[in-house]
Parts: sequence; C-alpha cells; structure tokens
Amino acid sequence: MADQSSEDSNQGKSTIGKISDAGMVRTLSGEPVRRRCENVWTGGAPGRPREDLNNIREYLDSLAPPHLAEKWDKVGLLAAPPPPCMVARIFIALDLTPPVRDEMIQKGIDLLVCYHPPIFKPLEHLCAQGDEPASLAVELAYHGVAIYSPHTALDAAEGGANDVLAAALRLRVCGSLVLPPRRRHVKLVVFVPESHVEEMAGAVFAAGAGRIGKNTPYSQCSFRTKGTGTFFGDESTAPAVGEKGRLEFVPEVRFETVVPVSCIDAVVQAMRDSHPYEEPAFDLLTMESLPEEPGLGRLAAPEKPLPLAALAQHVKQLLGLDHVQLLGPPDRVISTLAVLAGSCGRLPLAAAGKRSFDAVITGELKHHDMLALRAAGISAICLGHGCSEKPALWMIRDKLAGRFPSLEVQLSSADVAPYQWV
Repeated sequence: MADQSSEDSNQGKSTIGKISDAGMVRTLSGEPVRRRCENVWTGGAPGRPREDLNNIREYLDSLAPPHLAEKWDKVGLLAAPPPPCMVARIFIALDLTPPVRDEMIQKGIDLLVCYHPPIFKPLEHLCAQGDEPASLAVELAYHGVAIYSPHTALDAAEGGANDVLAAALRLRVCGSLVLPPRRRHVKLVVFVPESHVEEMAGAVFAAGAGRIGKNTPYSQCSFRTKGTGTFFGDESTAPAVGEKGRLEFVPEVRFETVVPVSCIDAVVQAMRDSHPYEEPAFDLLTMESLPEEPGLGRLAAPEKPLPLAALAQHVKQLLGLDHVQLLGPPDRVISTLAVLAGSCGRLPLAAAGKRSFDAVITGELKHHDMLALRAAGISAICLGHGCSEKPALWMIRDKLAGRFPSLEVQLSSADVAPYQWV
C-alpha cells in the first residue's frame, strides 16, 4: 500500500504531455520528457564489442545462484528488452537512485547490476512517475536497459558478499553462521534378475534417478551386488522366472541408486514397468545429505584476538571508514566473529545457540535489535549498510571484467549513501 503522503503529493499533477513550439515533448509544467536512447531494444554502443545478455545472466547466476536467495527476495534478471539483447556497457550499483539513472542514460549503459532489487513489491502500474526505485526501473526499461539483482543469493553464495567482506577485513573464514537445511532424498533398492539389470537401470535413470552431488556432471550412478533371490509362488501366481508351486533360487542383482524426492513416483513406475517380475521386491529408504551450500553468514576469526575497540579501529582503517558503530564493552577481547553484510537483524540471536562467536560485524542494526544483542552478551560493529556491501560490488566488477574482457564494466560514481554524517 502506497504511503498516503506520496499519494497526496501527486494530486493535481497531469501526466499528459504537449508539444512545445520547438518540437520537444514537454509536460504541462514545462519539463522536457526524456526520449529513448538510440540503442533501445538492441543494446550495445555502436562499434563496440557486445555480448548476449543471456550469457551474462548465466554467469551472474553462477556467482549468485538464485535458488540460494531468501524466499521473500526478488533476485536474478528483473527487467530486459526482447531478445536478442546485446550488451556493451555494464553498470554496477548498490541502489537505483535518480543520480544513478541519470549517469546510466548519459553513458548509454545496457545492463545495470543492482545489488538491492529495485523491483521488490508487486508493481501497480508501469508509469515512470517519481523517484522510487521501481519507477526508475520502469524508466530504464523504456530506455532498453536490463536490470539484474543478486542480493541475498550473493549473501549466501560461496565466495559471495560475506566472504569478500571477511577477506577485505583480513579475517579467516572458519564456517557458516546458518547452515541450510539438510536435503532429503530417497535410495531405491531393488532386486532384479541379472538378465534385466541394464534395461531396468536405463528406465529409472531416464525417470530422474542416479544423480549425485551439486551441479555434478555425474549421472546414472548406482551400486550393484550379485546374490541369490528366493521365492515360492502359490497356484495363483505366474512367475516370470521358475515355476509356481515350488521354492525357486534365482541369481539376482541388488541394484541401488539415489532418487530426488520430486521424482519418486516416476522412478518407481519406471522400475515396475521395466522389471520382469509381477511383484518386484524393492525398498525406498529415506536419506539426508549434508548441506552442499554454505548458507547465510560466516564465522571468522581475526589474525589475533583483539579488544573490541581496537578491532573497530582496524576495520575502519581497512575499509577507509570515518565512523563505525560499536555495541558492547570496548575492552572485550574478540576471538570469533559472525560476519553478515547488510542488515543482520536478529539472525545472530537465532544462531547463537548453535554457533559460538563473540561479536557481529554487520552493516546496520535497529535500535531494539541492538538491545536484544546486548542483553544476550553479543557485541557488534556496524559499518554502515552500504559500506558492508561495497566489497561485493568490487568483486562483481572484477569477475565480470575478467569473464567478459571486451565489455566496459564500471561502478557507478553516483551511487552514494542516502545520508551524511554531520
């Protein structure tokens, strides 16, 4: 729901344009309407090397896998012109603000990598009205500019925002603050005559079984053990092997493979359809895998234990900051830290019972979250929200420039904090 004051401020304003004597489209208040840039829908500065947007998106997805993002977040490619969209110039910023927009249009930027998603809440209209990030995103779309946001996907990714912040502070990462939930899967164990092993294996693999590991090229994984199966079928049976009415001993193979939970029904049906027996003997065993992604936050240690105040001065020097906020006794010796770029909220409190750390390094904390941390005996150093995420922007710039050396990749010079220290 929009703030009532912003709704009131728009009352009485017309969005209908008129043509001036000079032929320029202007609003009724006399302000010029921005025209679309020359490269709209095609992208890429004339005469410069260009890269398909899909290739850049896939690379950014590898740095910040979208499935790692928090459920409430909006990450990945948020806006793009119709394909083919070719990119020559990439801009990187923490936020989409009017100065960033103006700088981008002036420089003919094709792709904005914006750490915080400018399109977050559902859009109520597609009018480029006002200076809110979502309205600015609509305006950039009018200019043919694509927008990508990594946000919490990069926070959780290996080598992402928290890792590069820890590296910038010369901290040694020794684990994750919050581990993702263990992944459930199922092991299928089925007993099949040797003569039908390959046929059945091909069927269950085609249905989705047999893949092990994260982003692995290994498929059709199984384990097979030879043995002897026995059965006795009464007069109502029609065994595929042996005869009814007597005890049979059959050379069989114990076939084992892993099955994603989402594929259980399809794999079991494929096994039944390809198995020669009327009633195949099989087991479905529920399994858990250890987390394959690092999760949110990092546990890290300084080169040597330091008093909180000394650590704060060290951090200021490394990041070139004039101010940081300090929570806790200045003389408390800090040996282990929780590192959480941005705004950590009460996540350290939730993790404190499972992880041991002396203090938190983060971007910002709300007043009542500070009180809760202090009551729990947890100290904190707040760098400023944007200051804690800037190292991630430097990393994205360097990674993109290294992967696409022919493109122009730069940080926005207009991307500054929305406040000033006085």
